[in-house]
Amino acid sequence: MSVERGKENVRRVCAHLRSAKTRAELAEILYLEVSRYSLSDLQAVRGRVERDLRFVPRAYRQRLYPRLVEQIFDTHHALISTIRQGRLQVSGEPLPPEYEVFCDMVERTCLAGEEDEQHLELLYFLLAAFNLFALDLPAHPVGTPFPGGLKVEVRNGEYLCPVREKANDVENALCPYCPAKQSEI
Repeated sequence: MSVERGKENVRRVCAHLRSAKTRAELAEILYLEVSRYSLSDLQAVRGRVERDLRFVPRAYRQRLYPRLVEQIFDTHHALISTIRQGRLQVSGEPLPPEYEVFCDMVERTCLAGEEDEQHLELLYFLLAAFNLFALDLPAHPVGTPFPGGLKVEVRNGEYLCPVREKANDVENALCPYCPAKQSEI
């Protein structure tokens, strides 16, 4: 199976996402949609990450890049393998109200992007949705560094992020949907 492309596909996938009412339903939908992507698509997303980081200072880029790759590949692996093996344990808990806002943001962001890369942008958001809404994990993996030596961490079972409340002016940021709390700086 290969991924469809174009604006109609973005609209179809976002409508499919909106049909989920529980974390478990969302996980199944994400599995179906992400399964359409190939290893080449995942590599293309990695290439986009490399391209986006090319102007980031080298020392910071070397710390950040592995976490971003982890965010993409480890999430993809967890989603596909745990569902295929029947090991995914996601509650039937209803999705939070901000999930609908997330779906709207994903559709708006993907449709505004270059048509030949919309499917890659969509894949990024599908993987993020798995962490954020199905697993209740932070948008960025624990250990993701931010400027100033700060990073995403877990303390006493609670996820903390140094930029959780700092991305309000970024229209397509994942921060508003992230279960992490703002860490004290």
